[in-house]
Amino acid sequence: MKAFYKPRHGVVGDCIPHHADGRYHLYYLREYRDLDSFGWGSPWHHVSTTDGATFVDHGEAIAKGSETDQDPGVGTGSVFTDDDATHHIFYTGINPRFRDEERREQVILHATSTDLDHWTKDPGFALAADESRYERHDWRDPFVYRHPTTGEVRMLVAARTRHGEPSGRGCTVALRTADLRTWEVVDDYAPGRYHGHECPDLFQIGDWYYLVFSEYTTHTVTRYVMSRSPDGPWHAPVDDQFDNRAFYAAKSAAPAEGGPRLLFGWNPTKEGGRDDGEWQWGGNLTVHEVLQRPDGSLGVRPPRALLDGFAERTGDGATVELDGTHARSSAVAGPLPSTALVEARVTVGSPHGSAGVLLHTDANGHGGYFLRLHAGRQVMQLGKVGGYRSWFVDHFPELDRPLRIVPGRAVDLRIVLDGSAVVVYADDVALSGRLNERAGGWFGAFADGAGAAFQGLGARARTADRV
Repeated sequence: MKAFYKPRHGVVGDCIPHHADGRYHLYYLREYRDLDSFGWGSPWHHVSTTDGATFVDHGEAIAKGSETDQDPGVGTGSVFTDDDATHHIFYTGINPRFRDEERREQVILHATSTDLDHWTKDPGFALAADESRYERHDWRDPFVYRHPTTGEVRMLVAARTRHGEPSGRGCTVALRTADLRTWEVVDDYAPGRYHGHECPDLFQIGDWYYLVFSEYTTHTVTRYVMSRSPDGPWHAPVDDQFDNRAFYAAKSAAPAEGGPRLLFGWNPTKEGGRDDGEWQWGGNLTVHEVLQRPDGSLGVRPPRALLDGFAERTGDGATVELDGTHARSSAVAGPLPSTALVEARVTVGSPHGSAGVLLHTDANGHGGYFLRLHAGRQVMQLGKVGGYRSWFVDHFPELDRPLRIVPGRAVDLRIVLDGSAVVVYADDVALSGRLNERAGGWFGAFADGAGAAFQGLGARARTADRV
């Protein structure tokens, strides 16, 4: 029974969410990972949900073109509904064979629909990069929206400027149109930090606007910047990530009349199903609900329906107290269900030590993995007992997340495990990852360099198939 959606064949890639008629319609790049049967490139597939946890499959939305077409790779885009209730998809047509002086590898293409299920490609539309400022072949991931103050239709595009430090030319270009066919550049957000700004998204909560993009230069994550104006200037908060290396290409949607803003991204698999394998493109779907903090910065939490899918408790949920002040202390709480929600309110008693939860350990608390709240470093870490890539690196450093850990104040911890995929929520901070080489076993708690209390430590089993 799955907690994180994945198609029966292939994996979930970049997500394109759109809310309409009481449902979150989720289009995604479907990678079959079967060149012999399906060839190169990803079509768009369509599922929908009302709650971010249960999904209805609508089938293929946009098919791949041939190798002589612009779109053997149907790249990321967006859905926009006009005043006549016609639905428009603007997407990226990708053909690596077109990377030359006459053609372009990436061009923005167009399709229309009246029902969100059946789409017709528009052969007369193609939008290419303005080469006076932007690189010829990097022009993708259009996001179309109505400007909240002017009312005009805008498009954000992931691009690269032609000049500047090569690793910092990534930018988000803003264009406008009066007819959905002819577009002109308005300006761009080009901070000079990243090679590319993939999968742009823009939304408003209260008095703040948020510009979202994914970058692969420093950490391979989805980031955001914020402003009081939909046109910037944009600034990054202290923690400008929604998650970590194991959550990418995330975009959001929310009901126009108000309701949860859900953020859809993918948790990549690892090559060979190994903990030390290279991260791959595509994997399981992860859905976070976005929340706004008092200072305007953003956090996330699990969709309510995801938690409601777990009911049967393993372990008594009692408070476990450990004294790890002078030596590491641990305790086993109970067996782990195959798909599980582990919960606890964790209090670390010292500003210097750490405490956390054991996962997939044996009945004696040996081996497996751990989720560590490190008070001394103010960070949350996912790791492997016995070492990750070597005996002296015990955690997965690319998955670390900053977390405020105050001695005596409890952290609300929820860990969702589904196969090798894991997503941790500590208060309003998320950490995703993969635990590939050990399944089942037991869960427990540990403290190291501090005393710690684990209130309500327990695990819940999945009660319904959510696929």
